[in-house]
Amino acid sequence: MHAEKKLDLKDIVLIGRTFDEYYNMFALGDLNPQRERILDVASGVSSFCKEANSKGYDVIASDRIYNFLPAEIEKKCKRDLETVVSELTKVMDLYNWDFFKTVSDLRTAREMAYKLFVEDFKLQGSKRYIYTDYPCNSFTDKQFTVSLVSHFLFMYDEHLDYGFHKKTILELIRISSDEVRIFPLVNLKGKRSVFVEELLKDPELNTFQTEIRKVDYEFVKNGNEMLVIKSQSNKPR
Repeated sequence: MHAEKKLDLKDIVLIGRTFDEYYNMFALGDLNPQRERILDVASGVSSFCKEANSKGYDVIASDRIYNFLPAEIEKKCKRDLETVVSELTKVMDLYNWDFFKTVSDLRTAREMAYKLFVEDFKLQGSKRYIYTDYPCNSFTDKQFTVSLVSHFLFMYDEHLDYGFHKKTILELIRISSDEVRIFPLVNLKGKRSVFVEELLKDPELNTFQTEIRKVDYEFVKNGNEMLVIKSQSNKPR
């Protein structure tokens, strides 16, 4: 039997994504920028925080890398981007080349994202980028209206176990007044993570209203769905 094809990454990598990607991944068109206070979860080196704030959104980014110096982060970004591009060329058929037409287009967008991030990280520091090692965090109850989780939970289900997923989601529900949005629901093999159904059936989570919603973004094939969890329990009182 042939080994199952997947993007072979040994660890969680620092790959930045742009505002345009977030807008489509998380269907942000149905949110009111003037009303929302958004938390970008495990945001890494995405430029979303910088770009969104410049467009009138109120966004805070959070990640465990934010206790490192900008130069250290930038160095890892360059290395990780080369690794991902190299591995990607071996599994091109696992991806949908509509949003990005070529690997070169992808590289350009990823490089732009992390450079915009580094620039803003140097200027804003801990005012906008909060060191957070999930599931532990320093945020207060309902501090944000919406939490966005991009390419972190589910994607790395070989590295992060079910307990980690559950604890992190419960914490995000605690600190989000309205909802938690998670994208995508597939792992590095391009298959829906088994943790999705496990979480939906979990007694501690199934009192919350959940919805799996298709979105207008699909780079990893079959990765065009987000999980929306309403933060208010539907449990009868």
